[in-house]
Amino acid sequence: MTTTKSAVERQDEGSEAGPIEASPLVQHGLRIGLGGETRSPSPLRRLRRAVRQRIAHQWGLAWPVRSRFISAEEKQKAQAFLESKQEHMVFVLGAGRSGTQWLCDLLGSVKNAAFYHEPNFRDDVATMDQLRRDPVLAQEYWREFRSVEVYKRWREQPGALHYGEVNGTIRYHAPAIRALYPRAKCFLLARDGRAFVRSVMGFPEFYGARSYGAYALAPLRGDPLESGWSGLSRFEKICWGWRDTYEFLIATSPPHTWLLFERLLSDFDYFQARLTSAIDVPIAPGRWRSGTSKQSRNSTTAHAFPDWEQWSRGQQEAFVRICGETMTKLGYPAL
Repeated sequence: MTTTKSAVERQDEGSEAGPIEASPLVQHGLRIGLGGETRSPSPLRRLRRAVRQRIAHQWGLAWPVRSRFISAEEKQKAQAFLESKQEHMVFVLGAGRSGTQWLCDLLGSVKNAAFYHEPNFRDDVATMDQLRRDPVLAQEYWREFRSVEVYKRWREQPGALHYGEVNGTIRYHAPAIRALYPRAKCFLLARDGRAFVRSVMGFPEFYGARSYGAYALAPLRGDPLESGWSGLSRFEKICWGWRDTYEFLIATSPPHTWLLFERLLSDFDYFQARLTSAIDVPIAPGRWRSGTSKQSRNSTTAHAFPDWEQWSRGQQEAFVRICGETMTKLGYPAL
């Protein structure tokens, strides 16, 4: 007998699926067989990669200096252009490993829409920790630098009525974007935290011994986990990263803008009512079905970390303790 994969499993996996859970919101992306571990790069390759990442990080943090080479005239043109078209700007924000690449590809298939997946990745990743700590600086980042990038990109697509980014790297910029472009459409894109944690556990860049910046975010003052942060496991820190993203976005995004990745993939009426009708980017049912049947270009093809049912009791309890309340707020069944 042939087993058919769910749409979310096709987006995230290359390995074979197991039995499907009972809940329609939890069934996708959780019961997935283990894939093989990816081959480790050589020490020289790791060193080269680390050097490139350090250079990119410093280059991104240098945006105040780089912005001085953008003329005042160009900044004014960019601001005027974007302010006049802001009702056609779309930003879908969330954590990484949550379907952003898939959704961007689908929305970008519409002729009069220019959608980009994390287009300023190096700059936005480098500045993530800096700007989440300073909302005023985040607005300056957009006024002086990032808005010009959007302006140039949009102008290169003269037939595009809509400009959009499906972008996890600017998730903490939501207040700045709304302040500068109040008529722009911003959305929260969430994925079941258990599937997120499973995926991110396979990326050693996150919360490793030498991680820094966006790959090692830590609680800000007042966070319940701030005092005991140094004693938490890598697993617990990744759980916290998911929670922090969505607690921030829940607090800064009205509920009608919240999108659940699993439902976008399994329910066309939901996809249309919550997203495409709201942004006036029509996608026919056939195109949506075609999109859900394809594996994302950014999908994970192998997992070194097991699914929820194979987690230890301690891991399950830690996830519920850290992420359970946030999962319920987003509309996932209580754990």
